Parts: sequence; structure tokens; C-alpha cells
Amino acid sequence: MESFAVSRQDVLDQVSGIDAGKYARTRNFTDGGTQISPYLTRGLVTLPEVRDIILERHTPSQAYKFVFELAWREYWQREWTFLGDRIFGDVKRPQHPVSSRRMPRAVLDAEIGVDALDAAVRGLYDTGYMHNHERMWLAGLTCNLGRTHWWEPAQWLYYHLLDGDPASNSLSWQWVAGTNSHKKYVPAQQNINKYSPLRQHGTIVDHGYGVLADMAVPDVLTERADLDLSWSPPPSDAVAVDPAKPTLLYHSFWLNAAWRSDVDANRVVLLEPSWFARFPVSPMVTDYLVRCAREIPGAQVVVAEFDDLSLGDDVTFMAHPSVPHWRGHADEMPRMFPRVPEKSYASFTSFWKQCERTG
Repeated sequence: MESFAVSRQDVLDQVSGIDAGKYARTRNFTDGGTQISPYLTRGLVTLPEVRDIILERHTPSQAYKFVFELAWREYWQREWTFLGDRIFGDVKRPQHPVSSRRMPRAVLDAEIGVDALDAAVRGLYDTGYMHNHERMWLAGLTCNLGRTHWWEPAQWLYYHLLDGDPASNSLSWQWVAGTNSHKKYVPAQQNINKYSPLRQHGTIVDHGYGVLADMAVPDVLTERADLDLSWSPPPSDAVAVDPAKPTLLYHSFWLNAAWRSDVDANRVVLLEPSWFARFPVSPMVTDYLVRCAREIPGAQVVVAEFDDLSLGDDVTFMAHPSVPHWRGHADEMPRMFPRVPEKSYASFTSFWKQCERTG
């Protein structure tokens, strides 16, 4: 099983060891990349922190591709902040054609018959991680070859990912399915053979792109399955709040042990059942969240709703689209490009142009 760090210092050490030049050359290969996405999703480190660590050891030109890819994550977060729950439906246009809203059983069971994709699904179940290129291949296969609406497959992937982020996950699936982009993405065996060590011929995706775009749903993808995605809450600590101290409140996307570390405060990591009912995660993901939370000195891990707690009048938390109902002082999430206006951008390209212009 892949082991992901929970200690902030271990994460910083891992980021410090990234070779940005190598990343640019190898990121599309399934054995490339950095695997730091769980740390960014869970707020163990921030985007500007990671960028600055990389720029300490690389020139801007060497780090360009790395920072460019980090910017995608900020872009998705900004879209979620601005669009709200609209990102959980077809954003720009309806997906077409759609034969089913239910998952192909072959994808769930890792029995697609494309070795690299079946291995990616098994790896997801074993480790809670999947390489970005594998995610694109699977989404293209499921949505565009299998003609499955993107929402249920996106929920399935999110459920298992340690780095599951509602914005990047939802909007990336929509980018592939054509509801958030002008062109659908389809996986071809020639591309899989180039970027994966598992090479095959004669599979259902071993065709040219023109054929893949127009082909009927392959037989192996026609059987559908019902998803059973539910959250099993961890044991909850009893809430013990000293009214003489301020309270720092953490959520599952902000588990940063360095945040306001100089403040003598109550520290509560709040896991709200209502959130996890909407966006359930697997026991493996829940266990990772709790282990990260336990790295915050003195933190209590509480399973409850915000409105059911008495935390006093002095509550501070990190602003995030997942907690719009929390009350108190909201710190602003650290941005790599704070001078870029907060609004919805027509595309990542238009957002990135603003980033390059403002610095």
C-alpha cells in the first residue's frame, strides 16, 4: 500500500526534494509526477508555500511547468468559490450523448480489459491514489465511450481519493465529458502505450481518435452497477472547550498544523456528517483525515454539526466553499496569485494569462 505522509515536516521534506525539471519531462507518464496532491487538498501545505520552496531551488523557467500545474488547482478552487453548487451540474452545456447515469460494472470491478486502466482502478482501491493521466483515460472511457453521465463516476472516484477535491474532481470530469470544455477527451491505446509501462494491442480503445469518437458503446461497458457510497464516521472526541481561550476550527480541507501555531487556543477538527452525506469518502480516506488531524497539537477530532456545538464567541476558521455556514472570523485561503481578481473565468487559459500578467 502506498504510504502518504501526515506530518507537515515530512511533507515539506518531500516537496523540497522535487526536481521541477524532471517533473516537466515525466509528469504525463504513470510513474511520473510528485504525488503531493493529498497534502494540498488537505491543507497540510499551501500552494504558495509549495511554489516558493520550488523557486528556492529552481529558476522561474525551470519551475514554469510545475507552477503552471499548481495554478490549475487554484483555478478550480476559485471557480467553486464563485459558482458554488453549480459546479456539481453540467456547467456550460449538457453532456451528450448519455446512455446511462449508472457506472459501468467493468470499471468498478477493474475488468475493462485494458491492462493499464484495470491496474489504475486496483491501485486506487489499494492506495487511495490515481495518476492524473489515468484519471483522464478512465473518465474518457466511462463518459465518452461508455456514454455515462459524469456525475456518478465522479462521486465514485472522489470517494476513494485521498486527494479528493470536489472542485478539481467535478470540473475535471466535466472537462473530459465536454460539459466544461469545447472538446471531449477520448483515450486511445496508442496514448496509453506511450505513457504506461503496460502495453497492449487489440483492446476496445485500440483505434484511431476518429473511430473512438463515433463508436458504439463497447459491449464490456454496457452492464451497469449501483454504487454504494456511504461514510462511516470515526470515533468522536468529547468536545472540551475552555471559554477563556479562542477556538480554532479546522475542516477536512484545512488540517495545517502550522496555522496560528503561536496562539493559545482550543483546536477542534470538525467532521460534519451532513457534509460527508453529500460527499462520502471511503474508510481509507477517513483514516487518513484523522491521522492528519492528530498531527495538529492538542486538536480534538469531533464528529458533529457546527450548529450543534457551543464554541464560544471567538471562533476562527479557514474560509472554504465546504463551510459557508460556519460563523466567526474566516481567514482567507492563501493564494498563489492574490492580485488576480476573484471571479469565474471562461477557461483556465484566460485565468493563467491573468496570473502571468499580475505575477
